[in-house]
Amino acid sequence: MVSRFLVFLGLATVVNSYVPQREMTLVVGPGNEECFFETAPKGNTLSVEYQVLDGGDKLGDLDINFLLISPRGTPMVAELKKSEGAHSQQIEELGDYKICFDNKFSYVSSKTVYFEILNENEDVEYDDLAEIFGDEDSDAEYYEISVSEIEIKLKKIKDDIGKAKHQQDLIRITDLKDRTMAEHNFERVNFMSSFYIVVMVIAGITQVVLLRSLFDEKSKINPLWKKAFQD
Repeated sequence: MVSRFLVFLGLATVVNSYVPQREMTLVVGPGNEECFFETAPKGNTLSVEYQVLDGGDKLGDLDINFLLISPRGTPMVAELKKSEGAHSQQIEELGDYKICFDNKFSYVSSKTVYFEILNENEDVEYDDLAEIFGDEDSDAEYYEISVSEIEIKLKKIKDDIGKAKHQQDLIRITDLKDRTMAEHNFERVNFMSSFYIVVMVIAGITQVVLLRSLFDEKSKINPLWKKAFQD
């Protein structure tokens, strides 16, 4: 049982090495653009998923421009003022693919963006499994299961783990986005409440001053009332 566990542990390491994945959260300042380069070989699938978490201030919109550019400089994907997006492209040539988040249209608000890059070959063969187990026929009496069966199970485990991790990331990012929006709404409510309190205090003081000036002949406003009533 211990040796079988070690074998599966080694196989899991092999499987994980086939899934180059990166994720990052960055702040794109007003009037700025942030770009990244991802090297992808021909035949791979390059997937990019992004989401704007914060608009920078209470009035900032959750949007940004997104660009995916080929090594030849040709735009493969171009989105304008989107709050989120997910794109997958089949790579036709080896090279450095440019991923850009453009906030040049905003003069005041910075944008906080979370994005995830997945660069994988969906048709990859797990040839290293054969090296781990050696000859299938000769080792069958020791492991009781074939290499092909292990390969199928490992692929399923890898897919399930990837899906679970992706769902956890989405839940975490959605929670962060909702919390940021709630904080901005809280600040906006406090600001408007303070503004209306100040307006009400000023209006009350003005009413008291005007009312007293009607009966106070020494008041500077009293002559104006008399003149208005005489007219």
